[in-house]
Amino acid sequence: MTNDTLGVPRPPERKFHWVTIGTLALALVLLDIYSEPVLQFLVALWQKAVAALGLSQQANVLQGGSKSGIARRFLPAVATYAALYLALCLLLLRALLPLPAHWRLVLRLYCAVLVVYVALVLLAKAANAAWAYKLSREIADFVVSPIPVVGLYLLFRASLGINNPAPENKSTTINHTDES
Repeated sequence: MTNDTLGVPRPPERKFHWVTIGTLALALVLLDIYSEPVLQFLVALWQKAVAALGLSQQANVLQGGSKSGIARRFLPAVATYAALYLALCLLLLRALLPLPAHWRLVLRLYCAVLVVYVALVLLAKAANAAWAYKLSREIADFVVSPIPVVGLYLLFRASLGINNPAPENKSTTINHTDES
């Protein structure tokens, strides 16, 4: 059960709420610390899956000339890692930000960054613009980090952006006495 005005968990749910936040934060930190072994596992898993489906040649064509940075790795594995990391970030933000307005704004911000990222990647491919590829890599590295989670949490908790709504006044009856 939640407090109707702010969506803040009531005391019986509060312990579970903070255990959930702690678990998600720990999972995010562990995924960040052990990114190399996780990526190696995902690369092996995806290569086996692609080979089992007989799509190794198509996967190699998709990989193409990507030989810099994290793109040296098998692209489906990198995409899976990024999706897992973003899912943990979004789940943690959902648990930390109880107001629906905050959550909707977080989703809009992440979607806007995704659109900018895709536009830069397409520009880099179409115009052979190295600067656009480098910028898209920087954006991807920023988003797949704990920095946006911490920044957005601090932003909303400091009541910047969208303010917490004031509790609604339940009394709507006004007694008027006309003594004229």
